[in-house]
Amino acid sequence: MTRRSTTLTVVTACAVLLAGCTGERGTAQPASTSPAAELPNSGAPKVENPLPAKVLDGSPCDTALTATQVSDVLGDTGQGKSQDEALGPLCQWDSSSGSGAGLTVGYDTKSDQGISLSYKNTKPKSTLWKELEPVQTYPAIAYGDQSDKRLCNVVVGVSDELTYGVTLTLGDKAAADGKDACELGRTVADMVMTNLKARV
Repeated sequence: MTRRSTTLTVVTACAVLLAGCTGERGTAQPASTSPAAELPNSGAPKVENPLPAKVLDGSPCDTALTATQVSDVLGDTGQGKSQDEALGPLCQWDSSSGSGAGLTVGYDTKSDQGISLSYKNTKPKSTLWKELEPVQTYPAIAYGDQSDKRLCNVVVGVSDELTYGVTLTLGDKAAADGKDACELGRTVADMVMTNLKARV
């Protein structure tokens, strides 16, 4: 397994679904899933036009992106790999080109804390953290490790209780060209949002 695919696996296990990690790579610390006081909290923005919970039903492998969209982002990937994590389902696609490019989409359907969980648990531990331009009016943040410019996590709130996350790892050429993993991750998050809205 390459360094980048190892990193992606770690991130999918603890970062995409906001469980949080310690400073040491690969050491997951599950976030508290007990109901928070009032949502939003911890400085998180309110979701003004919440989507119904049903938009996050099912596996992201089947509902987040079309096969064409995945191909547009990564090229040839084969089937997405579905996993059920502590805070919800996720799907991972890896480029079959050997470039190290990868993409994961996860739905946080179990914490009931929405994007507030990211502000509370992830922000204090992240060396890279920024609020992004909203994704179709829905609040979005990006976070990661400043030392790894190839990987970025994007989280979007669909309601005060629910989020989805996108983890994008740049391939060799995109990294060499100076592409911004967080901006590309936001672009993918926008695709996901369009598909989720179609499920309302």
